[in-house]
Amino acid sequence: MIEMEPMPAGGITVRPAVASRPTERHVLALGLGIAALFVVAAGVVAATALPFGGSPWAALHLALVGAATVAIGTFMPHFAVTLAGTRPAPATHRLAAILLLAAGALGVVAGMTVLGPGWTLAGSSLALAGLGLTAWHTFAPTRDPLARRHPIALLAYGLALAELAIAMAIGAAAATGVPMVTAAWATLRPAHAWLALFGAVSLTIFATLVYLAPTVLGARLRPSVPLAVGLFGVAAGPAVAAIGFALALRAIVIGGMAITLMGALGQVAYALDAHRRRGPFTTEHDWRRVVVGHLTAGTAWFAVASGAALAGVIGGGPVAGWSIGVLAVPMVAGWLLQELVGSWTHLVPSVTPGGPADHAVQRRALAHLSRSRLVAWNAGIGLAWAGLTLDQSPMTVAGAILIAGTVAASVVMLARSLTRARY
Repeated sequence: MIEMEPMPAGGITVRPAVASRPTERHVLALGLGIAALFVVAAGVVAATALPFGGSPWAALHLALVGAATVAIGTFMPHFAVTLAGTRPAPATHRLAAILLLAAGALGVVAGMTVLGPGWTLAGSSLALAGLGLTAWHTFAPTRDPLARRHPIALLAYGLALAELAIAMAIGAAAATGVPMVTAAWATLRPAHAWLALFGAVSLTIFATLVYLAPTVLGARLRPSVPLAVGLFGVAAGPAVAAIGFALALRAIVIGGMAITLMGALGQVAYALDAHRRRGPFTTEHDWRRVVVGHLTAGTAWFAVASGAALAGVIGGGPVAGWSIGVLAVPMVAGWLLQELVGSWTHLVPSVTPGGPADHAVQRRALAHLSRSRLVAWNAGIGLAWAGLTLDQSPMTVAGAILIAGTVAASVVMLARSLTRARY
């Protein structure tokens, strides 16, 4: 922002000014910072609990209800408004939605682990209110777009928000002891998981990558069969699987999981096609490597995890009582967190406060140890998943250390880059 200050002789001087009120760029920076704090909390809990047989519940929900939901509240309205070419909601309103989501996540986790169901209900209510504001901030400014409409993104975002709200309501009802829900929890718990993680979060990531993947690769966005297959599969598959779980019908569960896998493979094919058409970049290779590496590896882990879930049910695994179990490693660390880190690595130098010089410094700060981080992160996922599956504690511990170390390094680099901006 530039402020013009009168000079005594009647001329003017130009100097950087500090913003007197928050802007959309401040909203994005704060939202990223809060999401990163939830990532740190989830990593600490996972690293201290999983290698010793502890429950993954707290770490999983810090990542999902915390980091993922706050990231959705931060960037879903931003992407929708950017695509429509319209003005975002006032920054104070946007901040209110993000803070509601963050407070709700803290209430849910604290209530389920320490403070009791009253806190869980309060947290769930705050989170649902935050989702309602997020939906308003996403769709209200796009009713009269200046640019052409983007039905893929709007359809996916709307369905994702609906799935996330339903999943939150189911979880809150179970946590607070609603008899109808607790009596059927063996079948509603997997429906809750599929609506939240395989459905809402994955669909949001997919819809964002439709535009983000070609952008970071310097390729043109174009419709394709893989894109259509991916959208149908990720939009329909988890919902079908959730219905199958709720009804305890194995055939419907298998069908929904197969459709999800088809969508995940369509997304991989779409990303590979964009990579094949990538632009001839000649600068900042380390920064681009981190972005592309995380985004590409994340799509692969989503496909692998979807295939493993399908194979488990086809192989006779339970329908009633199905649990995400060890699949939390590829789905959360491999898919959700990698996509979040890859996205923020690309977006921070573009959307946070500061000028071109600040953003160049941010890109350098985010690019340190690009190869080492990518290799260590994904090797850690493989080791942790294999160790938990085979009940080999040394492998699990080694994988957890690699994941926690690379996640921590990514968060530190994010913090360094955010402090480079002129606020």
